[in-house]
Amino acid sequence: MNLKKYIIPVIFLLTGVFIASALFKCGGKNEKTVEDTQIINHEIRRLNKMIVIEQNYSAFRTKKYADFNIKYLDFLNKNIVLYITAKAQVTYDMKQMKIEIDSVDKKIHIVSIPEPELNVYPNVEIYSMEEGLFNNFSKAELNQVMNEGKDDICKEVEKSSLKALAHNQLISNLRDLYTMAKLYHWQIVDDTPYAKELQTVKD
Repeated sequence: MNLKKYIIPVIFLLTGVFIASALFKCGGKNEKTVEDTQIINHEIRRLNKMIVIEQNYSAFRTKKYADFNIKYLDFLNKNIVLYITAKAQVTYDMKQMKIEIDSVDKKIHIVSIPEPELNVYPNVEIYSMEEGLFNNFSKAELNQVMNEGKDDICKEVEKSSLKALAHNQLISNLRDLYTMAKLYHWQIVDDTPYAKELQTVKD
């Protein structure tokens, strides 16, 4: 009879300890999840900035008009030298990135990343100009040669490494997010074309 008197309180005590321990673990887990989510969100906010890679270009362009036989009538011909400068920018507007956070299942879903935008701001100046005897530049010819100079510098920018530099910067920024997610045991679901380049980080 005395034994039963002590068994029941012990059972209640153990039950209380078990429930308190479970609640403590659950509370600690929730606090850890909230903390991890805050860190992940901070990394995403850091990523949501404009990526801008900028370079300056300059070149001389010579345009010769061989309207007459150079050997005998070169003094009638004309030519012009242009000095062309340009500021070129490649931008990724990461504020337009679509990303979803699932804090319950600890998933980061990168839905889309905006395409890069290339902007070129050329400026053309006449460095030197020689007009032939009775063979002057018309306004239309000057406009044409200056537009050709702008087209030339734009083509040079297209062939340059500017886009590659911007792409590398984007991958570097995304790699930071991948690394952070892996560190905190979050899963990244990446639907963008850049996922293959970051697979090694994910693994």
